[in-house]
Amino acid sequence: MSIHPTALVDGKAELDADVEVGPYCVIDGHVRIAAGCRLHHGVYVTGWTELGPACVLHPGVIVGHEPQDVKYHGERSYCRIGRRTVLREHVTIHRGTIPDSETVVGEECFLLAGSHVAHNCRLGRGVTLINNVLLAGHVSIEDRATLGGGAVVHQFVRIGELTMIPGNGRVSMDVPPFAMLDFVGRVVGLNRVGMRRAGMTGEERDEIRALYRTLYGSSLPFREAVDRASVQAQTPAGRRLIAFLREESRRGIAGASHGASRTPAGAHGAD
Repeated sequence: MSIHPTALVDGKAELDADVEVGPYCVIDGHVRIAAGCRLHHGVYVTGWTELGPACVLHPGVIVGHEPQDVKYHGERSYCRIGRRTVLREHVTIHRGTIPDSETVVGEECFLLAGSHVAHNCRLGRGVTLINNVLLAGHVSIEDRATLGGGAVVHQFVRIGELTMIPGNGRVSMDVPPFAMLDFVGRVVGLNRVGMRRAGMTGEERDEIRALYRTLYGSSLPFREAVDRASVQAQTPAGRRLIAFLREESRRGIAGASHGASRTPAGAHGAD
């Protein structure tokens, strides 16, 4: 274990033998840090926080601090970071606000400088947040989604797998898997490059295109379009898309861009 003499490590913390802790870091509380983690200088890790193996925390990172929520009064809650996740300069990730709840960042995520993950968010595997992305509380992001720099996401929004959010985009409604959004949070097309790079088969990609034509290119009310698409879905990717659309949504599903063929009725899109 390599701990710089200027670092402060609470006696309640548990650090693996080969963890590196840089100058002026503070590790406070019931923190657990797994093998291969590296903390650059000035990192603050606190609360009931767990860092999985081989995470890298760059200068100024804060993980597990109290949530920015007036309803929080010091109760025990958790923050969990998955293996091989990289947190760049001044990333902030807050622990859960409800007693015994948690904020979770999955494996192999890449959070760039200044991005913020609020209380009770859940990020899947391989999620990328470009600089200064802001996630409000209770946001859920599925595997391998990418959010461009400066994007902001409303609380309780769900973002599906392999979605692409533009820089400075604002997201106030649920984003279906594989979609690309415009700057105001409407669907403009599919993340075709991302799907191909993720190794989706040609059959899966073709089916997703067909399902999106049913969902966003027909004259059906949106929920009726979901019912029709559910009959069409045969591949694993298609079934995941339908499952996402059928889950309970507190924010509604993003509608089509004004440049697309229509805004689907029943999608709860705002003009």
